Amino acid sequence: MKRSLSSLITDTNVREFNAFEIETALIKESPSQARTEFNESKLAELTESIRKNGVLQPLIVQEVATGKYELIAGERRLRASKLAGLKKVPCLVKDISSRDAAVIGLVENIQRAQLNAIDESSGFKHLMETYNLESKEIALLVGKSRSYVSNSLRLSKLSKKVIAALKSDVVTMGQIRPLINLPSENQDKILDEIKLLKLSSRQVEDKVRNLNASNPSSDEAIRFYKNFFEDKTGSKVEVQSKKDKFKVVLNFNSSEALKAFVEKIN
Repeated sequence: MKRSLSSLITDTNVREFNAFEIETALIKESPSQARTEFNESKLAELTESIRKNGVLQPLIVQEVATGKYELIAGERRLRASKLAGLKKVPCLVKDISSRDAAVIGLVENIQRAQLNAIDESSGFKHLMETYNLESKEIALLVGKSRSYVSNSLRLSKLSKKVIAALKSDVVTMGQIRPLINLPSENQDKILDEIKLLKLSSRQVEDKVRNLNASNPSSDEAIRFYKNFFEDKTGSKVEVQSKKDKFKVVLNFNSSEALKAFVEKIN
């Protein structure tokens, strides 16, 4: 039976509310860490603050073996503490599942220090695929709208080349968002044009619209229904059209996700 949303974060076994001083060498990073890039200047600022004032907010860890811990939340604080030369850091020890640890870590990353769009999308996708959470549940947990989470999840459709350009700030989210439903080769081609011609977001939208108009299988109706069903199911959807007839293929990551969708439409 699926736990209530509030219990994912609040209903956990906390060994004690007092923070323990734990050696940084005994704390390993979380395998479900959503953040893949750290702003060097902000990390340096945090490091200097910790040198002067210490770690004001305890890290959250769980004990994975006697005397060994895995980080749940506080990746930036742990890194900055090591850079500041601290041998020990204050920690709260929690006994929770790997799913709850992933949820807490992502929530803290989003609320405490904004993730880039790609890392945020990857974090949402990890929760959905690994822990069987729906987009509306993720939205409630992180304090975002369901449409925000659904739109973020669609970024996983971007090509590797486009993702790399976005993460390195070569292009903006507004410029690449219209590319999401295009094949990878078309995304890469338009990306080259964006960089070469310095196309604005509106110009990219016009280019994609003209491309779709020349391709009957990718018209406005198909894209509308594709986005509609993906928002409702939180899964990849295929929509095909032939002679005014439509075929919709819904893909689910698990039998539980399919059952949940059937319950919603009954």
